[in-house]
Amino acid sequence: MAAVRVVILSFMFGSALAVMELNDNNFFEYAKRKEVLLVDFYTPWCKESKRLAPEMQWAALELGVQKSKNLAQVDCEGAGKGLCQMYQIRSWPQLKNFHYGTYTGDYTGPQSAEAIASYINTVEQSSSNFVPGYYPNVGYAMAPKDSLVEPAPPVVGALSCARCNIGKGTKCTKVVKKACVELQLREKAKKEEAKQNDDDKKRSVLVKKADNKKKSNN
Repeated sequence: MAAVRVVILSFMFGSALAVMELNDNNFFEYAKRKEVLLVDFYTPWCKESKRLAPEMQWAALELGVQKSKNLAQVDCEGAGKGLCQMYQIRSWPQLKNFHYGTYTGDYTGPQSAEAIASYINTVEQSSSNFVPGYYPNVGYAMAPKDSLVEPAPPVVGALSCARCNIGKGTKCTKVVKKACVELQLREKAKKEEAKQNDDDKKRSVLVKKADNKKKSNN
């Protein structure tokens, strides 16, 4: 029956509502734009992964074109192996919830199309990323382990970055260095914007003077 459903889905809708396949290279770029993203971490040979795959496709169909983009899948033995190692995935399939690219917990509800679609709809309508376990036929996101929660970027300033650059910073980690580079880029962008605004003002003054001169000559 499941195989028939997949054939029907493919025949009727093609790839328009296919669950997004993500990998190590594009995962975070895609995930950071999604308020809700439920990701199926799977392996192609796993029996349970094969059973879940058509349910995800039918959930995408039920959600429609826009909301179906809140579902994704990652091949743990293919181009998504690095992600699966990062999130310590040792059994399959696993459904993990992300909020603008940050892992917020595991979906532990029923692995059926109806329940998955209902979960996405409920989380989108809720102010919280966590759906209560007592909500009927929805399932819920289980709180993540502290070790898997992505830390907030460090707050850095010009002084701490300067000390880091000359090797005197005591906490000059790779994360801090990255934050310093981003700070430098932001400061550079601000200076360029300020210079552009200043040039525009000067140009405006010159144009105004030229116009006034023409009027006085006339």
